[in-house]
Amino acid sequence: GLASSWLKPQPFAHCVRPARSLWASRAFRAAPPVVAPAELTMAKFGDPLDELVDSSNLECLNQDEANPMANAFTEGDTYLASDPSVDHQLLLKVAFRQPVKLSAIRVLGGQDPETAPRSIKIFQANPNMGFDEAEGDVAVQEVELEEEQVMEGAPVPLRFVKFQAVQTLQLFIHENAGAQQTQVRRIQFFGEPAQKMDMKDWKPVKC
Repeated sequence: GLASSWLKPQPFAHCVRPARSLWASRAFRAAPPVVAPAELTMAKFGDPLDELVDSSNLECLNQDEANPMANAFTEGDTYLASDPSVDHQLLLKVAFRQPVKLSAIRVLGGQDPETAPRSIKIFQANPNMGFDEAEGDVAVQEVELEEEQVMEGAPVPLRFVKFQAVQTLQLFIHENAGAQQTQVRRIQFFGEPAQKMDMKDWKPVKC
């Protein structure tokens, strides 16, 4: 009768679960967005300052005239090299179009690991510096580069508080990995302008 049918077990009824949305399962959860290495660098160190480097005001002491400093501030296969008839040291002088705050420097070595920079003394606001001063004076920061850093061109953090309004920068590469010549494929700075321009103050240049 009715009672017996009520007591009769209902096959599988006790193990049926409510349908679970596939999107709620772990397998179908959205993966975190993939961030490119360049984007990670910008997020950590700020923007590349290539456009703020005054390319008309670059100077390098002891450079090989066939491989000048300008090569290190453009993308490509060219490189800056020291004069092999003298030694491996280089003294680079960089000017910016406006004061900048620096948070990192990127140095990419040449193809031969032995020619790559290893130790760099960084000065600022001394555009007339010579080798004697670079050797003897205390740097704002001294950077020691590992082989992996310089061969991959990984950004190296700078002491941000020490580089808050940089107009000129002097880089003394005084040690490399052992070669008679130093080679540098790329030098790049990261940070931001010391004073960000308000767009309402921007006025286009009339030609």
